[in-house]
Amino acid sequence: MITGHFIPSGNYQILLTQFGKLGNTAVLCLPSVTEELNLARSVMASQARYFAEQGLPCVVVDYAGTGDSQGEFEQMTSDDWLNDIVNCGKWMVEQGVERIILWGIRFGSLLAIAHQQKLIDTLPVIAQLHWKPVTNGKQFASQFLRIKQANSMMSGSSADKINWREHILADNTTEVAGYALTAGMLASMDNLSIDKNFQPAVPFAWLELAADNPTPAVTRIIDTWQSNHYAINCINTPSFWQVPEVFDLPEIYPASLALLKTLGVL
Repeated sequence: MITGHFIPSGNYQILLTQFGKLGNTAVLCLPSVTEELNLARSVMASQARYFAEQGLPCVVVDYAGTGDSQGEFEQMTSDDWLNDIVNCGKWMVEQGVERIILWGIRFGSLLAIAHQQKLIDTLPVIAQLHWKPVTNGKQFASQFLRIKQANSMMSGSSADKINWREHILADNTTEVAGYALTAGMLASMDNLSIDKNFQPAVPFAWLELAADNPTPAVTRIIDTWQSNHYAINCINTPSFWQVPEVFDLPEIYPASLALLKTLGVL
């Protein structure tokens, strides 16, 4: 069973896509953004269906200004998307959900991790599952801005000399890969990161994709965590959030569920 719901969030109506019948425990999916959202949507939906088939319903949120939700990308900052997550979770509670598992994908993971305390204080979060989390918002934004720089260089225009970060932060809204990037949005992305002292407040499942082993950056983050409070698994998948192809990756769907079971969440 797949159903859609529009709920109010701030000044907009945002779309929630529900997989399965909601019960006591459910997953709240926090997608990535920009082209990563579009490229990952097929695999994300397949995982949500798999969860539902295993008796674990899932709700996927389209942040305001993305997907089929109201609003324009240039009207948003990452703080608006955090509010969308909270409003989605509150709606789930109103439907009878008493235990929420946050499932973040790339930038969605960073939103949840950076704002862990607010989400746990506001919602009945019992665990987190994250796919290839972005660990630094400024680095993520810089990778996005490289698209603009590369296009400028290929066009041979004088724009290839522009420092696009400084240009946008000087309040010059700029189109990047079809998205109007504002100073407010760029600054809000830049300000997000996983603090070096971050500790999971609830059981934390990390699925490191497109890798055989954790990177040094990942190792530095998890080295100080209590070993019985997290589980990590590396699967060398294609980077489906970057590649314009339709993937079916059946090896990762049970792996996500297995990590949660390892932590005693289910």
